[in-house]
Amino acid sequence: MSFNQIVWKMAKAHYKKYIFYYLCNSFAVMFFFIFSSVYFNQQVVQVKKTESIQYVLTVPGVALIVFTVFFISYAHSIFIKRRKSEFGLFMTLGMSNRDIGKLLLLENGIIAFASLASGILGGTIFSRLFFLVLMGSVGIQGISFHLTSKMFLYTIVIFLLVFLVAVGRSLFFVLKQNVVLSLKSDKIAESINMKSPLIGVIGMAIVIGSILGLYYTYTDPIAGGEYLLLWTLSTMLGLYMSIYQFTSFFIEIAKKNKSFYYRRLLLLTSLDYKFKQLTSILMLVTVMIMVTILYSTINLFTYMLAEKDAIEGNPYDIAFIQTENKNNLGKEELYSIIDQKDNPIQKHLVIPIYSHYQKQTYSNLTNVYSFMALDQYNKLTSSNMELQDKEFLYYINDDPKNTDGNEYYQNNAFSFPDESRPYTLKEIIVEKHINLISSVQDINILNNSQLEQLKNSLDVFESNIHLINVVNWKKSSDVVDKLSEEFKNYNETTPPINDIRVENTSEEFLFQVASKVEDYNRNKNSNGILFYVTTILSVIFFLGSFILLYLNLFSEIEKEQEKFKKLNNIGITRKEIKQIISKEITILFFFPTIVGTTLAFLFIVAMAKDIGGVVENPQILLHFLIVTGIYHFIQMGFYLYARKKMFFSLTHE
Repeated sequence: MSFNQIVWKMAKAHYKKYIFYYLCNSFAVMFFFIFSSVYFNQQVVQVKKTESIQYVLTVPGVALIVFTVFFISYAHSIFIKRRKSEFGLFMTLGMSNRDIGKLLLLENGIIAFASLASGILGGTIFSRLFFLVLMGSVGIQGISFHLTSKMFLYTIVIFLLVFLVAVGRSLFFVLKQNVVLSLKSDKIAESINMKSPLIGVIGMAIVIGSILGLYYTYTDPIAGGEYLLLWTLSTMLGLYMSIYQFTSFFIEIAKKNKSFYYRRLLLLTSLDYKFKQLTSILMLVTVMIMVTILYSTINLFTYMLAEKDAIEGNPYDIAFIQTENKNNLGKEELYSIIDQKDNPIQKHLVIPIYSHYQKQTYSNLTNVYSFMALDQYNKLTSSNMELQDKEFLYYINDDPKNTDGNEYYQNNAFSFPDESRPYTLKEIIVEKHINLISSVQDINILNNSQLEQLKNSLDVFESNIHLINVVNWKKSSDVVDKLSEEFKNYNETTPPINDIRVENTSEEFLFQVASKVEDYNRNKNSNGILFYVTTILSVIFFLGSFILLYLNLFSEIEKEQEKFKKLNNIGITRKEIKQIISKEITILFFFPTIVGTTLAFLFIVAMAKDIGGVVENPQILLHFLIVTGIYHFIQMGFYLYARKKMFFSLTHE
């Protein structure tokens, strides 16, 4: 019988090893291609640039690359570990190192090609399926599914790089190893050194300190993102140390209760070995679960807030600025567009405002100072404020939660002209009453006589702010589009603005329509794309974490079978073996899930401080519970399947 025949017979006898290895690589290719189909989608690329979600995509992208590298390398190491004794046998029969190398390269070449083909095909099908389901569920229009050369190129190149490094490394160690050691590879026990519960305690302290550090530094306006990365990395370091020594620490505590310890001695020692052997996998799965739940919760919360943000950011359904030469449609023409039978106008305010532009002496920027009469302010806010001579109000058009009025005033206050009797600030008012239009952010409120005097002493541009409410703002999208189009056509017939008003902005921006429905659609669209992206990443991470767990449970099933046969020979019954198996699988399956969920919750609490904390935003907790509940429900299904298969594999004769 020739060597080729021997190799082919052994391959057929152990075909499950090849199928397992092929499926692992195929899944890795499929996951990365799905991510590439999202990351390089043209519309997503545009949102990355305009809505600043590059960081949101980068972190999971890096995590996915780390997962791909680890997953492929781990699957390959398991495959080679199972083959070492075969290689030793081939060498004893006369096969040279060159023949072993050719065999390895041929096997891995075929598997790599098959994995790329099936992985890309599966990734194309599932990415299209995810796109159709998620786009329909979030109601986003104008986003198309397409494939580009970058999606294929990046997937193929990254997979081949990782795969070739793994194969090269294995080839080096296999050919370098002694023939006798290769033959005995299945009989050599792995030793786990360094049992120190103190290290586990230090690791836990690092995790707690990292989360506290994130809580107190995340709101830093300059380095908040860098702090997030720093504390995340330190959390992962502490997590690794804690997982590695977790069972040692638990055993030390359990030993104090002799009856508890000795009744569970076999389970505890087995778990101690497996936790140390699988520390890297358990940490990676924990981090993937944490990222999945954290990002899913944050983006579900953001997506669901699209309507609330639009309402809070736009007190009126439609708002725009009108001057003598811009946006100056007559009332009848204006009402013919907005005042529809099925959605009539409920309220229409016209507020005169005066703007003074002043160049900064130390830069090319221009400060804009706005002024409004007291009676107009009272009409706008439905208040009854009064001002004495030379008094003024400083009104900041913003949510009080977002702006410190005193600090804002100190940084942006207008210096009134020097007079024998200076102006006196009566009150700083921070309230949202006007949509975000042009440069209307802060306004100086004066009584009519003082305002007339100020207008005569300053160069000011007069305009009117139109604030309109309709019956149903959600049905005003067509009206807003038509109004914007009419304004555009009108403004093109008038001379363009060439003065100081457009030095740092554009005429289009100054006279754009600020509407509730447009803001809502914009938020819904960008948040919906973000929700779509992170949902796909969550699915990838969820399946990846399950496959990793499943992989480490069944990677050495033969050794587990041998171990439980020996236990059965010394009198341990199948029922007791099932109980041990059930407890082991339960702990290995749900330890990363519980720890990952806990870390996700603590990160959410720390990061929510940026928007007032979870107490001020209880919807975050609701969305966290929804995401966690769905995740654990699906995880339970996978767990029951894995446990049933493990029972069958270890107890079936």
